[in-house]
Amino acid sequence: MPDKTPTRAITGWTVALWSFTAVAGGVIVGGLLHEPEPELTTAPPTAAVSVTPEAELPTPVRVRPSVTFPTQIPGCSSVEAPSSDETYGAVFGPGEYDNPAYPWFSGRKAVAMSTALRAALPTDVTVGFGSPDRSLLFEPILGEPDSPFGGFTGAGADLRRGAGAGSLWVTVEQSEEPVPACTAGWLDERRTMPDGSTVDLHDTWEELDGIRTLSRSAQAYRPDGSRIMVISTDAPSGSMPTGTVPLTKDELVAIVLADGLGVGDPIPPGTIEPPPPCHVRVDNSPTLDEAVAARVNAALAGALDGNSTDRPLGDMRPDDFGRGGLCQTVRVTTPGQPSTLTVSIAAGQPMPNTEPEHGGSARTSADGTVIETREDYFTTADQSGRTAEEFVRTVVLTKLDGTRIDVTCRAERPSSPMPFEQLEKIALAPGSVTP
Repeated sequence: MPDKTPTRAITGWTVALWSFTAVAGGVIVGGLLHEPEPELTTAPPTAAVSVTPEAELPTPVRVRPSVTFPTQIPGCSSVEAPSSDETYGAVFGPGEYDNPAYPWFSGRKAVAMSTALRAALPTDVTVGFGSPDRSLLFEPILGEPDSPFGGFTGAGADLRRGAGAGSLWVTVEQSEEPVPACTAGWLDERRTMPDGSTVDLHDTWEELDGIRTLSRSAQAYRPDGSRIMVISTDAPSGSMPTGTVPLTKDELVAIVLADGLGVGDPIPPGTIEPPPPCHVRVDNSPTLDEAVAARVNAALAGALDGNSTDRPLGDMRPDDFGRGGLCQTVRVTTPGQPSTLTVSIAAGQPMPNTEPEHGGSARTSADGTVIETREDYFTTADQSGRTAEEFVRTVVLTKLDGTRIDVTCRAERPSSPMPFEQLEKIALAPGSVTP
């Protein structure tokens, strides 16, 4: 059960959106109740909307394709009229992987599904560098089974393919509902697959203040009750649309039918739990890019000195809060010393006071680096009321160029965290992150 520390469910993009609507690349993909645009390589407009900070924000101008009805859709024996209603709902809040309301899902199931999703991508598609919750890691399920919103797990990421880029959003849920009727504007092709699955395909677009975002989706209704939706857009997070969706219809079909992604697919032996949440404990840091992360990861790979962990140390990624730094959390599995190790790195930080305000000690090395050490003891309680004593050791290393490396190890009594000497060795391994 989770303690009072925010879980990954509220440190990234844990927003559940209903009614075939999803967050992809930071924009709401709409138009699923509208006729598809036949051209999917329209270049995005170059004009941008300028807003004075002091002025009241204007209402965004949203334009979507119109719906033609009556119409015919390939694969559909009949087509129903579209509804004039469009419902967007959201569920926010903490979640946990092992939710008894969803017995088919767990942390290990999420990792197995993430592995299957990555394996289903075309070999020339690269997942963008991002935090775990922007790296196709399936998140805890939010919402109760009888809730009109939520009830599914989702995974998202930016994608690169050649000179193009875009985003990917995938949702998986279990449902006993029958395959819905074909409805104008909701799909432009229905395929019946040899395994009994039904797959609906849809190309559409949406313009927001004159900027057009393209999206392509596939929705699978599989015989085991899996409902899998994949949406790919031409808009990477925080970037302008590129004009080309990176995945084809056939590639989306391959994803929604991939082995390992369905609710009833078995979890392969040896699958581990998802990584624990990871945060950089500074207010802000200059963005540390993939090249810096690669150099830091190479330095950290041999810094554990015989300690075993559930996953290799050396996969530093942007933190869950988007503060610009890098971090990684691993579970220490050394016999008799179970604990949790977090390493975070930030740049542009001020030099600390050599007399720490919150206890501990500090010293200055010959090159001006300040090394702080601290021990803390806490009593924690989970949601069921179980209490535990937590023993925490921390080493914070701050260099003259503003590089700050925070290494923290937490253990539940009677176990002990790693010794200061080991934590300091880990902190010294990456060196400076400033070019």
